[in-house]
Amino acid sequence: MSLQAVILAAGQGRRLLPLTREIPKTLLPLDGSTGLTILEYQVGLLEEVGVKEIMVVVGHGRERIEALLRDRVSYIVNKVYDRTNSIYSFYLTLDLLDEAVLIINGDVLFPKEVIGRLLNSDYPGVLAMDTGAVLDDETMKVALEGSRVVDIRKDLSAEEAHGENLGVVLFRGKALAVLIEVVRAMVAKGEVNSWIPAAFREMLPLHPIYAVDVKGLPWIEIDFPQDLERAQKEIYPSLR
Repeated sequence: MSLQAVILAAGQGRRLLPLTREIPKTLLPLDGSTGLTILEYQVGLLEEVGVKEIMVVVGHGRERIEALLRDRVSYIVNKVYDRTNSIYSFYLTLDLLDEAVLIINGDVLFPKEVIGRLLNSDYPGVLAMDTGAVLDDETMKVALEGSRVVDIRKDLSAEEAHGENLGVVLFRGKALAVLIEVVRAMVAKGEVNSWIPAAFREMLPLHPIYAVDVKGLPWIEIDFPQDLERAQKEIYPSLR
């Protein structure tokens, strides 16, 4: 089964202004000496695990991304990135998808082991989650029955939730086909400002999604200046 990857990297990252005035947050540096960016790290990881086709959805600062990565990846342009969210960025890739796809948020730093656990699972629809994460209002929370996802949204209460969604998911076969149908339907209804997990939630009655726990592995979603600092000083050094 051929494996593709889609990296959702169209947004600006307004909460990181002024750092993201000219560049998307996925181009923020992880390493002061080499200047390695979040996006370069992700692409390198995907190349390392053998993903042959990597698509990056670009918007804000796209010329800089294209100049940096050149032909290592293919590009899908979200021209309305400032008026849409990740569900629409993913929607733009639907006609290009084949049998299996990794969907990755462009602001997440994580080890290769996360991808390994997804690929080694038997589930056609599976997301990485951390049952050890501290859950707050900003957390994309996941509720489970066993290992099956029964809800995923930010406004779940911490009592209902079992962990945090990393933003690294794998869909194969029938699960991918159902996700594509759901995303098409949501965008047709004008739901272009949702995060992609809203589509996962919408498809739960139609096809199961499961979770693999990555508790204890070093990872971080970079939304705020303090996240970037922790990524540079703590998370990235532990991944090298």
